[in-house]
Amino acid sequence: MSIPSEPEAAAPAVPLARNGSSGDVFDGPLEARAAGVHLRIETRLRECGVDTRAVRDCFVWNGLQAEIGAEGGPEFEETFLELAGAEFAAQAARTRNSLDRALLCLWVHHGSVRAWNHTYRVDLLTKCMIRFETTVRESWGLDEEPDESVALALRLCDLVRAEILLEDRLKTGSRARYEQALNEVVAAFGEILDETEGLSDPIAGYVRDEVGVRQEYHLVLRRAFRALAAVSGGQKWKYELRKELQHLANSWPFSSVELSKLNAHRQALERLQAAQKANRRWMRVDEGRIVYLFPFGVTGLDYETITSRLRQSCERPASPDLLRPTAILDHFTYHADIWEPRLETDKRFDGMEMALPNVRLRVDDGNTEELAASIRFSPMGVHCLRLERTLTDVYPSDLHAAMFRAAREHGTIEVTCRDSGRTWDRLARFARDLLQKQLPVQLEGDANSERGRRDAPPIEVHRGRSHVLLRVLRASERKFEYGPHVGDDGSEMVQDGHRLLTLVGASVLLHAAPDAKESLWDWVRLADDHSRQIWNQRNQGDLLISTENTTVIAALDAPNFISGDLEAIAEFTACLSGTLAAWNHQLDSYRAGVTESIAAYNTPGADRSAQLEAIKASRTRMLGFESETRQVISLLHSPSLLRSPSNSAALRRLLAESGTDEQLETFEAGLGEVMADQSEATLQRWEGDRQQRIRDSLTAAVSALSVCAAISIWQAAGLWTPLGWSAVTAVVAVWAVVYVMRRWVSYYGVWATALRIAKAPFALFRRARGGRE
Repeated sequence: MSIPSEPEAAAPAVPLARNGSSGDVFDGPLEARAAGVHLRIETRLRECGVDTRAVRDCFVWNGLQAEIGAEGGPEFEETFLELAGAEFAAQAARTRNSLDRALLCLWVHHGSVRAWNHTYRVDLLTKCMIRFETTVRESWGLDEEPDESVALALRLCDLVRAEILLEDRLKTGSRARYEQALNEVVAAFGEILDETEGLSDPIAGYVRDEVGVRQEYHLVLRRAFRALAAVSGGQKWKYELRKELQHLANSWPFSSVELSKLNAHRQALERLQAAQKANRRWMRVDEGRIVYLFPFGVTGLDYETITSRLRQSCERPASPDLLRPTAILDHFTYHADIWEPRLETDKRFDGMEMALPNVRLRVDDGNTEELAASIRFSPMGVHCLRLERTLTDVYPSDLHAAMFRAAREHGTIEVTCRDSGRTWDRLARFARDLLQKQLPVQLEGDANSERGRRDAPPIEVHRGRSHVLLRVLRASERKFEYGPHVGDDGSEMVQDGHRLLTLVGASVLLHAAPDAKESLWDWVRLADDHSRQIWNQRNQGDLLISTENTTVIAALDAPNFISGDLEAIAEFTACLSGTLAAWNHQLDSYRAGVTESIAAYNTPGADRSAQLEAIKASRTRMLGFESETRQVISLLHSPSLLRSPSNSAALRRLLAESGTDEQLETFEAGLGEVMADQSEATLQRWEGDRQQRIRDSLTAAVSALSVCAAISIWQAAGLWTPLGWSAVTAVVAVWAVVYVMRRWVSYYGVWATALRIAKAPFALFRRARGGRE
């Protein structure tokens, strides 16, 4: 990211618009990087009546996203852009002249740059900037009556979008696309510098100053890129970036952000030059396999219902928006021998697999990757979307880019799937669309026969953390990174994990998949972190590396079926995050349900019996959930899940190294808190209240009958008139009925009590009829 800004200054409340006057006269060029220049712009805009804070908040969407939806899908974007567009239109209408309108554009430029320094949602940022330009062009009528100063300020905003696009190209890992975008940005800066040459108005001066600095920054960036490409290709490139940065820091008003990014390129270049000088060898993966896992859990359905509904959905006519499976397999455990077959069906890691059409990633004109795709469902609740491809002749830069493919922050590429006319812009969005939009539709089942009861829990898909599994089958060491002039000379096979980690680029294997990129060679700056390594799992030199979102298997001198066993275990471990997401959701839902039932029970006039039954059913489901989850957790750490003791040991080590054990402990602690909460005591108290009402009603009825019996005796003795005793009897009966009704109306509520009274004759009739039969 690029340009920092000075801290926000506290500004007074927005005054009413004034016509023509200003406390700060802009009669000379504005210095773009001068101290306080943005405060001057903000003050002038506020004097015009513009709410600068509201404009700035149009580039702050984290709070709004939390209100609309955590996933941040198209619905969130549409809502946000609609609100931002309305705010832009309102503030643009408050500007009265060309200078104020241009200053508003400069303020938006300032706000967009601040947002760029803090967000990875650059796609949303660029859409917001486009919405601003579209709005003000229409509001100010720029298409009919062009304004040079405003157009110049808007072009400065366009340059920020071009820089964001450059960063997006960087995050694709494509050298060709990045170099092309870098050249285009430098050329665009040069064009606007030529156009502003000789202009002395404040807006032109501001734009010329800012563009001049940014052009010099990107020129240095391009020189660093070319030097890094040359050195990694084995060329002797004498370029001392350290000296140039010292000169630039003294002669140009570069910000700390700009200098830090250039300094990161310097460190990468110097490390590559040091490796070249020491004749260090490069790592190349000659053959391997990379698997992208998107784990998820499903709540609201059991495994049998899931599989039956998915099979039925495949038999129905397919919607054009849904991906239709190419095949459905009953078992996905290709390495079936490692799993214990004598376990009960619901305890085995096995199940249905839906094979999907291949997914194609088009990174650039010369790089297209094709992934085999499938969705796996297990009775244990361990489900995942799995995408796999083969790696051939991959060097560290390309390997690092491949491990970045599953990240949400990846750059824009073209993702397509056979038999589907849709296109996605990154792999993570394809997975999100498939799991959270298409899969729930297929799980809904037939609307006529399988929609289920009204009290059935909703069907929800809960995503876990994406995971990258890399399996190195063959590796070699080379003199330098691949280039067109390099053949196979100087290659040597690597057959030991210790040797593999000494090569240039091996640091890529030791770290989690990135969520950002600073350069195409940022991997060379990674530290040699040996804290997540598992050595000699079977043979001497076998290497297994487990991080937060990656697993690397390099058993280079072992048969493929040995590393295949480890791959199956690693996949199982990685997919547990989706199961835990579903489990934690059920805990949260139970807590929320208990709180809601207690609040409803204490509401006057509510049907308390319904809340009693609801919390009973919820408690019963939670007891079953507790038993099920504790069985699964104990099975994970028992030797009975896998047939081989060595594989069981590998699973236990992976659970510990990947952090899954810690997550399981956190879940168990939460489960223990839920099961030990006050819901059981509340249930007992409510049940006691219901029993007390029954006893009170019976006591009232017996008392009324006793009084009526006494009245009958007194009436037979002739102690009073029959009419008087009849009146007393009626009063006693009415009292008893009113008392009982009052007790039960306060418990059931008015409507529920009336409904029960209305249904009582039918219930008695059915009971009597059943007794006769």
